[in-house]
Amino acid sequence: MAQEKLWADDEVEAGPTISATELGTYARMRFCSRCAWVRLHIKNLPYQSFPGIFSSIDRYNKLIVHNHFDRENRAPSWLVELGEPGGYIDPPHWSKFKVLDEETGITLRGEADGIFKLADGSYVIVDYKTSRYNPERPGMFSNYEVQLNAYALIAESQGLAPVSKLALVYMEPATDKDTASEPSLVDDRGFVMGFHANIVPVALRQASLLPPLLRKARSIWDMKTPPASAKDCKDCAAVVGLFEQLG
Repeated sequence: MAQEKLWADDEVEAGPTISATELGTYARMRFCSRCAWVRLHIKNLPYQSFPGIFSSIDRYNKLIVHNHFDRENRAPSWLVELGEPGGYIDPPHWSKFKVLDEETGITLRGEADGIFKLADGSYVIVDYKTSRYNPERPGMFSNYEVQLNAYALIAESQGLAPVSKLALVYMEPATDKDTASEPSLVDDRGFVMGFHANIVPVALRQASLLPPLLRKARSIWDMKTPPASAKDCKDCAAVVGLFEQLG
């Protein structure tokens, strides 16, 4: 009855703040409602799923692109297939880059890796990924698709409109044997690793993709106790094992 009342009221009760990355997990085939409930209700979890080195590389990638714009007055050649970026927007911090979804009361936030303005006045939003893209093994692609569409929704709500393109920019490490044998890669400070850009377009479909996931997140948030775990959820199994070890 409480949930029925929630959707019937003119003003929805305030819900949680969810990152675009977190909302992306709701699109996983192996989504676990129990894990989602824990992440929504318990802050400062004693673990993280993303190694910090990759965040550092992604930030460095952003700096490389921005410095190229400032120095050359144009985008790096490997970004041209996105269009003709006339300049970049310094992505707002996640604390300011957010929007309230009025239907669910959820505040959606995030921080895009790259926002570029095209010659026609529209915007492109990209997300840098330090990995190799294999179309036969999409892996986290569904997460990233949600993440980028969430950024587009937030951007347009803040006047960065229209968003005409979304893309993943996979920075693929050059680690083959021939490349590693080049003597110029080594100097007194260490060694240099090269990366090759592989741009993968992502469809713009905010209206069809985001609302069902936001409703799903709201329904989990409203649960007073955690739901059952998904079948074969490794995280839930690890927690159970921990409690068993602790007695």
